[in-house]
Amino acid sequence: MKRKQLLTLFACNLVGWMFVQPAMNLLPVYAVRLGADQSWAGNILALAFFGLLIGTLLTGILSAVFQRRRLMLFVAGAVNVPAVFLMGRAGDHIELALLTAVVFCCVGVSFTTVSILTGLFASESQRGRIFGILAVNNGLGALIGGAVSGPIADASGFPALFAVGAVWWILQPLVALLMEDRRIQPQPRESSGALPASSGLGAPFYLFLLGTTMGLAATFFAVLGRPLVMDELKFDSTAISGAGAIAGAFSLPFPFIIGWLSDRVGRFWLIVSCFLVGAAGLVALAFAVQLWHFWLASILLAAIGVSIGVGSAFMTDLVPAEKIGWALTLFGFAGPVGGIAGFLFTGNAIRSLGAPQTFLGGALLTLLAITLMIVARPTRLQPTE
Repeated sequence: MKRKQLLTLFACNLVGWMFVQPAMNLLPVYAVRLGADQSWAGNILALAFFGLLIGTLLTGILSAVFQRRRLMLFVAGAVNVPAVFLMGRAGDHIELALLTAVVFCCVGVSFTTVSILTGLFASESQRGRIFGILAVNNGLGALIGGAVSGPIADASGFPALFAVGAVWWILQPLVALLMEDRRIQPQPRESSGALPASSGLGAPFYLFLLGTTMGLAATFFAVLGRPLVMDELKFDSTAISGAGAIAGAFSLPFPFIIGWLSDRVGRFWLIVSCFLVGAAGLVALAFAVQLWHFWLASILLAAIGVSIGVGSAFMTDLVPAEKIGWALTLFGFAGPVGGIAGFLFTGNAIRSLGAPQTFLGGALLTLLAITLMIVARPTRLQPTE
């Protein structure tokens, strides 16, 4: 992959993660300030991830039919400029929920388009490293976004925070103009050396996708639950977003390191190890009461985010070249579907069962997801060249 293409993909991804990471930390708090209870805070984030799911699905369809991916990035970024600004002017939590769904739909378009372009431009030998470089944005967004969003919200309020976010989104359409695109012509099935006609993307692909979705759903127990618990313990917005920043700072180099390792030692067990560390983070969160407890739990939970880049590379390895776009679109469903399930469950579970029991349940769900991944592990990878 050319350096210019990698830089533009990295920049587009960074725009999205710099918004998403602090938004997930502070949206539950903002929703409560606008009159939502814990259940409604979860519903708002679930609706946001439903928008993310719709954006991901639309991207897969439009990318395959029109193959105008650079235009899709431009439009998604342009729509988010006014939409993010209006989030800060929401009159109540219902209006906030609708605007958030629109913004996250555009985020889904952006993330999935970047993922597809990466799969199309990165060769098999560098795939783990390239996806790992892009996954650094997860931690970088948490670090920078978490460090600046809380102080802005505390000092100037949420309207000022979302005004800054709207200005930030202007960068994506500008960067998209500099990006390369590529049209892919379907290859004859008999000459692709890929999966037989009756097997689609293959059972290992779908089972691993299900395991990933379950593990991410458990992670979203913490995404919603940690800010709500910290808010109840009277931590301010700076402390709440700062826990995410600490996790981002600690995890920052690991997506690249693990991506580089995956090109040399294999991807599967690295992904499983990340999910195991994430399960430990949920256990730590169940007993957190002091600020450093939340820091530790957030650092451990960041491991699952670290795995996403390697997961994208692994899923790409499982399918032939002409199916990469659809495979990465389906893999992109794991986050939104997991988020919807996790957010809908968490608000009600915390209210009914309590936060510690909810987080421990998430740890158990993560272990079940790991078990499914191991059962689904393919004996060999499909050729992609």
